[in-house]
Amino acid sequence: MKSLSKSVTGAIGLVIFLVLAATASAFIPQADRTMKEIAKVNRVSGRSKAIQLELTMQVGDAAPLASALLISHPSGLARLEIRGYHGRVDRYLLTGADLLGAKDGRRMARPQPMLQPFFLLQPSSEATLRVALESFGIESQWIGLAPCGEQDCFVIGDPRLAAPFPPPPPLATDDDDVLEDPLEAPGTVEAGETIDETAAEDASLVGGFAGSLELIGPILSLPEDGRIARLWVDTKELQVRRIDRRSGLFVVFGPMISFDKLKVPAWFEIHEPEAPIVRFDVDRAVAVNAPPQAFSQKWLLSPSDPADSMAPPAPRAPIDPNHPTRPNPEFPR
Repeated sequence: MKSLSKSVTGAIGLVIFLVLAATASAFIPQADRTMKEIAKVNRVSGRSKAIQLELTMQVGDAAPLASALLISHPSGLARLEIRGYHGRVDRYLLTGADLLGAKDGRRMARPQPMLQPFFLLQPSSEATLRVALESFGIESQWIGLAPCGEQDCFVIGDPRLAAPFPPPPPLATDDDDVLEDPLEAPGTVEAGETIDETAAEDASLVGGFAGSLELIGPILSLPEDGRIARLWVDTKELQVRRIDRRSGLFVVFGPMISFDKLKVPAWFEIHEPEAPIVRFDVDRAVAVNAPPQAFSQKWLLSPSDPADSMAPPAPRAPIDPNHPTRPNPEFPR
């Protein structure tokens, strides 16, 4: 009877474990499926080809100070030209994760992070999306769920938000069937035996953290400051809402608007630690033919016509009245 009771208890525990695991996975889809659906949304939104965005730039609460032209290619190439209304011209070139910049044709030693990976909104297949994410340090095998403003978002790349699964129940066995484990009490010491205190101290350190045996697993690969590269995608439309960089910088994207068959964010903001928010409003968006030669250092360092920098701000594109142009981006840090 004792053996039967333990077997029944073990079976019940296993059923509970399977139910809990199924419940957790029901809320958060598998990473492969999520990648495929995001890529599909990119295709349907018309962003799977090179696109050109005409922008108006604003820093902090000041008035708009420049117009800008962004060309982004789904392969991971992008370029940005910012023309101040007083003649200054800044250019930025992004090749994967490598950023170059030039001011009035002279190379910048430390380019400002004005050009962010907009092309993460463009991959048209699961494979290309994974490659793009991994090039920015986003580990695409992890997917979790977190609030993002007034919505919920799938968060890709953060194992801390991945769905937790309960540990499997212990196997029920008769006490008589259990063999004595000679290592059951590793802390005991035989008479006359000495203790290597250095080895004992090292054994208490796991991944450089004392007493953190319970953290064994992928969480140990996180940086000490907790900052990690992540991609936020809303659960309703599977559109990208935010990109987190390892540096602590993050980019928030506004609601989607349509320019013919092309869907792009109405605006996007660059939030850099200890710096004013840089906002770009999208005035116009079109698909373009952008060969690799368009993203060369020759373009970056070529002289520009100052007369083109004096244009006033372009008229803003119509915004869907059902969506505010600048919702409060209250994302968890």
